[in-house]
Amino acid sequence: MGSCLHQARWWSWRESNSLPLQCHEKLEEYLSFLSARNLSDSYIEGNRTFLKGFVNKSSIISTQSAIKYLSLHNHLSQNSKARYAGYLKGFLKYLGMDFDISIKRPHLLPEHVYEKDIKKLKATISNHVTHKGSVFRDLMIIETAIKTGMRRAELANLLARHINFGSGSLTVVGGKGSRDRVIPITNKLELDLEELCSDKELNNRIFGLTPQSLGLKINDWAKKAGVSIHTHSFRHFFATQLLEKGVNIRVVQELLGHSNLNTTQIYLSVTASHLQEAVELLD
Repeated sequence: MGSCLHQARWWSWRESNSLPLQCHEKLEEYLSFLSARNLSDSYIEGNRTFLKGFVNKSSIISTQSAIKYLSLHNHLSQNSKARYAGYLKGFLKYLGMDFDISIKRPHLLPEHVYEKDIKKLKATISNHVTHKGSVFRDLMIIETAIKTGMRRAELANLLARHINFGSGSLTVVGGKGSRDRVIPITNKLELDLEELCSDKELNNRIFGLTPQSLGLKINDWAKKAGVSIHTHSFRHFFATQLLEKGVNIRVVQELLGHSNLNTTQIYLSVTASHLQEAVELLD
């Protein structure tokens, strides 16, 4: 599959002027390969950003140079390092090389998001002196997030045609793992979304923001409100609220779009209500 694909050879870019171009081409081929597998845009873009830095910085494409490049990110969290190691492992495997490095991810509980902080965030948006015209849209981002548990990219990519008006639900198209799912919504949320979409074409994004812009906007609001909240906080809030109200964990799993029940079970550790019931048996 070309000079970059030979498992036994580690090429220095100093040996041939054509090698940098060839390796960049192989990176583009790899990214196209990921796209053909229907992996998410955010995953592919993460690979592109990180691996482009690897190809640009490394004079030799090898397991050793990959380890050296990864070590430049030792200051990051274990989760970030594990993600980057996965990017390198996939790329080197595509090039015919082994990259058997394993980074243990810490077992961290999801943050607990308080309703008072959500209310404080909404109040900050409502009292915004400038951009009054976007207040309703901005509040609807928060409301949709806490009532559906959608991920940042899912919120940003929600189109007017994805709202099933009249049936009380919306469809998440191309969620994580390229899986679609239907999420029921309350009557009030449906009416508010209908108002928000009143001047939009069916293929318009209802919030008019990219995933990155949406995330930055929420970070800006949180900073002004003085609360520790980011886009994923709303998803945590949604899950813990349901579990605290006694919703079956498999239902929560389906609503969140988790492929593995173990991912959903971490929210049980946050609520701990099932543990409380067990301890109370000792009275």
